[in-house]
Formats: sequence, structure tokens, C-alpha cells
Amino acid sequence: MDHQNSTVIVNLKHYRQSSSASAERFLEKFIGSQGMSEARIIFALNPIDIRLASSFPEMEFFSQHVDPVEYGAHTGQFSPQSLLDLGITGSLLNHSERRISHETVERTVSMAKRSGLEIALCCESVEEAQSFAPLKPAFIAYEPPELIGGNVSVTTAKPSVISDVVRVCSEYGVPVLVGAGVKTGSDYRTSLRLGASGILVASGIVLAENPAKSLSSLIENQ
Repeated sequence: MDHQNSTVIVNLKHYRQSSSASAERFLEKFIGSQGMSEARIIFALNPIDIRLASSFPEMEFFSQHVDPVEYGAHTGQFSPQSLLDLGITGSLLNHSERRISHETVERTVSMAKRSGLEIALCCESVEEAQSFAPLKPAFIAYEPPELIGGNVSVTTAKPSVISDVVRVCSEYGVPVLVGAGVKTGSDYRTSLRLGASGILVASGIVLAENPAKSLSSLIENQ
């Protein structure tokens, strides 16, 4: 996997540094950052911040969640089409911090595909990846929950599992992103070497002293 064909999703979660009143200031840090052309960079915005997409036309955005609904009487929910109408190109789904039922996953992926919204579908195991791969989302993001937000990367703790997830997903042509504890360029390169198409990263960028520099150093060819 060449770096220039890889994908990096930065999940802004609901950290104070990257959400609500701070979201716009956080995103401004990445304008003109070095190394941003080395990969497809996507920022996954908290739903309260998705309207910011129109303020940063040079950047690409996902939502952190989407619901299997159309426009209509759906209090507290939002549709794939509503995201597209705001310039959002995709969404995370079934993150370990926002798990949903398998039935809801199926309905949401199906509706998103009809609308043209990309889905990065999160899974916690090889077995879950195997059950989701036939849905053919844009990505399957493998994140063992016990490593999320920690200091041990999945590339160190479970490299063989990454290879297994890549294998089962490749049977359906679904690219894999690797997450959980991913913070360094070494984690990134190891993910690509194991067959992944990129990474899903959060605290390693959002909570860094210099988020833009951290992202650049993560993805630059070395």
C-alpha cells in the first residue's frame, strides 16, 4: 500500500479541544499543513459540528454517526442525505463508543450506499469483520475496544489479527482501516505493511500539543 493511496480518518470525538466552541479553531490548525497530500485525510466531526464543513472547503469530513432514516419526523436522528447536503462525504458507524445492533448496521449501510454516503464501519473482532464484510461498506475499521485511547497500539498488540481482518475483508473487496492506540508513523507504516488501507486515529492527534505537526509526522513518507 502506497502512502498516497492510503486513508487517514481523524476522529475528533467529543473532546473539549476539538468540539463545540473549539471545533473551528481546532480545524484551522490543519490549513496548509505539511504532508497533508501524502494520504486522503478525513476529519470525523461530532454531529453538533458538521455544519463547519462549509467553512473548510479544502478539507474532507465524515460524521461520527448516521441513522437509517430519510428526511422526516425523526427527532434526534439524522439521515445520510442530510449529511451529503451539508458537504459531509461519509460517516463512522458502530464505533465502540456508539454501538448499534447488527440489524441497524445493515439498514444504515444499505441506505447510505443508495444515497452515495461512504461508511467506515467499525468492528471489534475478526468475527465481526467477517459478518460485516458482505455489506461492502466503503471501509471496515478494526478497533479492539480495550486498546482505544491507550498507549499500546493494535499494530503492536494484535498484528496477526489485523492480517486476519484484512484477509476476510479482501474477499469482498472492502478496504480495512486500523485503529486503537495508533499514534506514530511506525504504527501507520505497520498497518499498511499488514495489508490495511489506512488508519483511524483520535487521541494521538486531537490531544497532541501540536495536532497538525503530529498528523504531518504520522503520514509523511520516511
